[in-house]
Amino acid sequence: MQWIIKYLTSSIGKKQIMGCTGAFLALFILGHMCGNFQLLNFDQASAQASYNAYTEFLTGFNPLHFPVKMIYLIELVLVGAFALHIFLAVTLKIENKKARGGIEYEVNARKGKKTFATFTMIWSGLFILGFLIQHLMTLKFGEHYLYVNSQGEMVRDMWLTTIDMFANPLWAGFYVISMFVIGMHLFHAISSAFQTMGIAHQKWTPIIDIAGIVYSVIVAAGFGITAIAAFYLANQPETQALRAKSHELQQQYQQQKAKADKAAFVIPSVGEVQVSFNIEK
Repeated sequence: MQWIIKYLTSSIGKKQIMGCTGAFLALFILGHMCGNFQLLNFDQASAQASYNAYTEFLTGFNPLHFPVKMIYLIELVLVGAFALHIFLAVTLKIENKKARGGIEYEVNARKGKKTFATFTMIWSGLFILGFLIQHLMTLKFGEHYLYVNSQGEMVRDMWLTTIDMFANPLWAGFYVISMFVIGMHLFHAISSAFQTMGIAHQKWTPIIDIAGIVYSVIVAAGFGITAIAAFYLANQPETQALRAKSHELQQQYQQQKAKADKAAFVIPSVGEVQVSFNIEK
């Protein structure tokens, strides 16, 4: 037990755990990018159906029959991994600064293969944290559209909510810039993680560096392209027609809900008088 505590509190232990959480998050980002490629479908009705089926699968996926939705457990793991990654990054930054007596040694630090990304890792990481919070808030609490799926069920239209997020050119532009920052962060993080894990060799290190560059470019470009495509789709007449249809469904849903609430709270009174309560939720 003592060696575990010693490892977890050591500098190399913190770096390796930070590298593992970073690798986990990098794989999630790749999977998320592949899922977002459905936004590249310029047939709005088809894209709406496929993307909503995709999000329904993610939210309903529960092969182990947990008492809570598995999506909540996945979100909890992701938040935990990201929080631990950020905490260790900040902790190591503070410890390194204290070890140097608060002196940055900018001239010496820039020798060798150091890049601009190396010196901005902590700041790009904090920027990504802020971006993700804003991104999730926009999706979870953004415009709530309704959609009737292939089973005739009324569900939330996440395709339209996602497309709507990019309708604003300022947000779309900020998103593309944010993807560049994420790509820059990944570029250094991948090579650094392999080095921390002890995988550093004259033959393999250059290959790992190239793979890191390719991966970061693919991720940044993939998300950036989908953002540009979503901005284009969000401002098309066909998408506006789907918004209008969703608003009609919303009105129908509210009317049906009001009738159901009214019927549920009808209380018979004495004689021929009847009192009803309609409670809005």
